[in-house]
Amino acid sequence: MTDESVGWADRTVQKVRRLLPERQIIIRTEGETSYLRLSTALQVSVVAIWIGVAGWVGFATVGFQNQKEMIAEKADAISRSRQAYRKLLDQVSDYQLSIVGITRDLKETEAHLRGLFSQNEELKQDLSSTEVALRSSEEERSRIASARKQMNDQLELFSSELRQITGKNNALEAHIGTLRQHLAVVEAEKAEIAAERAALDDRLWALHNELEASSAKVALLESNVRGLKTDLRTVILERSAVAVDNDTLRAQVADLESTLDSERDAHRRELVEISERTHGQIAKVEDVIRRTGLKLDKVVPLRPEDATGKGGPFQPVSPDMTLSDEDDALRVELDRRLDRWQQVVSFYTALPLAKPLEQYYITSYFGRRKDPINGRYSVHSGVDLAGPYKQEVTATAPGVVSFAGRRTAYGRVIDVDHGHGLVTRYAHLAKIKVKVGQRVDLGTTIALLGSSGRSTGPHVHYEVRYNDKPINPSKFMKAGIHVQQQAKTGD
Repeated sequence: MTDESVGWADRTVQKVRRLLPERQIIIRTEGETSYLRLSTALQVSVVAIWIGVAGWVGFATVGFQNQKEMIAEKADAISRSRQAYRKLLDQVSDYQLSIVGITRDLKETEAHLRGLFSQNEELKQDLSSTEVALRSSEEERSRIASARKQMNDQLELFSSELRQITGKNNALEAHIGTLRQHLAVVEAEKAEIAAERAALDDRLWALHNELEASSAKVALLESNVRGLKTDLRTVILERSAVAVDNDTLRAQVADLESTLDSERDAHRRELVEISERTHGQIAKVEDVIRRTGLKLDKVVPLRPEDATGKGGPFQPVSPDMTLSDEDDALRVELDRRLDRWQQVVSFYTALPLAKPLEQYYITSYFGRRKDPINGRYSVHSGVDLAGPYKQEVTATAPGVVSFAGRRTAYGRVIDVDHGHGLVTRYAHLAKIKVKVGQRVDLGTTIALLGSSGRSTGPHVHYEVRYNDKPINPSKFMKAGIHVQQQAKTGD
């Protein structure tokens, strides 16, 4: 060592001795006087211890603040996850409403097409009746032509008979001289012939009138036939136009069906993803519940209809569609998973997974142990967490204070009921800061750490009870650490 360093050390020692000179404390007891000597070295040791304690308190305060901020961030993350889940349910409802609207439009289009098909059938029937009427008109026209031919034959026959009568008259005039005796007979015959001729003229006139009437009727029928042909061409054109409209509508229906299939596939994929995510989240929550030591089949038992194994891809259906057996089974599977999710989450939110103290170390574990006071073996129904005196004790899960007061061995004690048969107990407290019936949240300060009751030093006796039976609290705290690690890794 150099002279300079030795001189510096001496100066330092001298300064310390000036600041902390040797002191004596005079103590008088029943007339006797005694002295307590406080050397400089002892005072330096006390100051060093005081500085160390102050540093440790500062470090503990900073750590507590960091842990408090971390818990707040976890709570915010849980809130955001719940909001995202609600938003996803709203999107599923919107998809279902859009599919119902598309199905309703398809039904209206199908009804319109059926109306067009019925109109097409009525046009076909009208066309058939028109063709039958046209064939009837042609048959009547053939009958009229046949009657006209018969009338011409009769006229030729009458002309022949007239020529014969004229010949007879000429013969009679040539032989008038010889046949005077027969004049009366011939005149009688002439009268009869004249009468017959008059009747024949009347008959010819009547036949002529009938022929004109038949010609007018034929002209009317020909006009009707021309009108029917025009109507037939119009019907054929309208039928072509209807066929074009039908093709257009069929193309539109095909497009709508294609769009509906695409929407249905997208909707199916989204619901399959929801179902798979729900299944994964259920498995994670069930794993956390198992880590606490609780028996899953007792705390959140499966319903009888959910006890058998089921599975397969999820395929959603529209309310207006006929459900097949497979579609109905898939819908039931999704409902089962959602019900199971609500069931396990309701129990999961009541689990006391947090730690009641920020700074602690375990001085006594759950189960069989030696009693710290009498040294005999006994059953310890919780864990003892030692820490700084009057450190804040916080609720490890939301719940309602069911007891807050003194109990013989526990000293000052608080019971918090979290529902579902779960209760946490905090004993040997220095001060109670809540009342019976008060609702507390996760992280709410409920007491201060102490050493009341049957205790050997400042600590918190922490219990977790299910249906009034104690369970190892360490498993709950380890499960909470596992949840925090999953949140950090994003699993």
